[in-house]
Amino acid sequence: MKLTPLILSLAAALAASTVQADPLDHGDLVTFPTRAGVTQSLFVESPSPTPPWVIVLFPGVPGALHLDASGATTLKGNFVVRSAHHWINWGDAVALVDTPSNKSGGVDDLFRLTKESFTDTQAVVATLRQRFPGAKIALVGTSSGTVSVGNALQRDPAMADAFVLTSPVTVSRRGGDTLAGLDVDGTKYRVLVVSNQGDECPASPAYAARRLADHNHFGFVQVDSTGGRGNPSTQCGGHSPHGFLGIEPEVLGDIHGWLDGQPPQAK
Repeated sequence: MKLTPLILSLAAALAASTVQADPLDHGDLVTFPTRAGVTQSLFVESPSPTPPWVIVLFPGVPGALHLDASGATTLKGNFVVRSAHHWINWGDAVALVDTPSNKSGGVDDLFRLTKESFTDTQAVVATLRQRFPGAKIALVGTSSGTVSVGNALQRDPAMADAFVLTSPVTVSRRGGDTLAGLDVDGTKYRVLVVSNQGDECPASPAYAARRLADHNHFGFVQVDSTGGRGNPSTQCGGHSPHGFLGIEPEVLGDIHGWLDGQPPQAK
């Protein structure tokens, strides 16, 4: 059968969407102790033994990926999980961060801001630096995952080579903790905030993300999309503007460019 241009273009689009939707599944499950009686698991995948960057991914609510030898078994639709293969395609290593063993059901933002959570993140970074000694480390969080990244950033901004906060939690819901009080000199440390003008999640409005970036002199990228918009039950989920639905390559491309030294792209 002769393939027409339309069939070829549809096949290419289908292949691209499949790659975009696939979570990591060809890496290693790594488990190590962090605190007394507590272990931490990562799923690590790299296209080479010497990647330029290790991208450490912290998903949103509830954070529990229930990792096994094949990768994430839950939260596969989360923005940073479902789009992780883009980093592999760019030559970087990726590490999916699960919740600690004593929080296997998930964590809230209160725990994400604790010293215990910070200790876990320290162990994650130390383990990855040992595995990839020549690579730079970027901590990348989305939604509530930004609280974990922000906790590390506030306590030790020299821990990683870069920090990325996508759809950061900046407005309290029902008295919960946020990143609104984050106070770090962005002229000394590399931090990027990424927000969606179309984000309908009450915890992460675009205006508050910009205010967070401006206050700390962080880099800032704002996009504007409507994919998945209008459903109140999913407005803070991955398949919505909050999770950059439909524009994943664009958003990750902006982050990748910034990590490589390009200034944040004005939109």
